[in-house]
Amino acid sequence: MMKHIGAVLLALAAAGAAGAAGAQTGPLGTLACAGKPVTIRTSIIKPGQFGAFRSAVAAHQAWYAGHKNATTVTLVRVTKRGAGGALSYDDSVAMTVVTYDTKPQPPRDAGYAAFVKAYQQSSTVKDEHRGCLGG
Repeated sequence: MMKHIGAVLLALAAAGAAGAAGAQTGPLGTLACAGKPVTIRTSIIKPGQFGAFRSAVAAHQAWYAGHKNATTVTLVRVTKRGAGGALSYDDSVAMTVVTYDTKPQPPRDAGYAAFVKAYQQSSTVKDEHRGCLGG
């Protein structure tokens, strides 16, 4: 009997450990972050679509605000050097920085699908990095 109970407890402990190891609790999974979790994306903007991309960023931010979530979405304009070294904005590349609220992410809905579609129609993600800002 004790052998059976021990085996059951061992199986439950193993199942609990496996479940905890696979659990995703936020943008960084189960990693601790003393600062703010962020996602930084570099996107290649389709020709003539910078305005549409900017609108997608605004819709992304509005989606979080509409769900009473303090996550912020920031557009970063990328610069390039032209003839003579003069700087100008490069409308073919942009970066976004998503700084996550400590609250759980809102459930995905039609508004979420709409801003994702706007991003997909105006750009292609080149790189995505997740990390801890200030931590």
